Amino acid sequence: MKKKPQYLENGKALKGYDPLSVYNGIATIGNENITSSYENATYQFKSSKNKKAFDKTPEKYAPKYGGYCSIAISEGSLVEANPHSSLIQDGALHVFYKDEEEDTQDEWNENPIENKNRAEIGWRKLI
Repeated sequence: MKKKPQYLENGKALKGYDPLSVYNGIATIGNENITSSYENATYQFKSSKNKKAFDKTPEKYAPKYGGYCSIAISEGSLVEANPHSSLIQDGALHVFYKDEEEDTQDEWNENPIENKNRAEIGWRKLI
């Protein structure tokens, strides 16, 4: 079985942000000394408490689609995501491309059910 693609910066998932903080809507950078590995990615946490919660249910807190932009996945592309643009849909963390001019979460929110369905199909094709 081939490895699923993961968006990593310097080997870190979510650009080093704590996945629980991103999941809870307040993206906070994690501590380089508090880490866990999941699906070939290293996650950083702001506290041991967050690490423990992640280790118990990593599939809940790890971002969908390897941490790539969910809207890009729905279009069949691998594009970096910004932890400051995220939402929870059906219990899963989705992250999106965001810069000073664009936030693709806005496009996702126009039709979240259809976009999720398209992303699931796109992800299967990419992996």
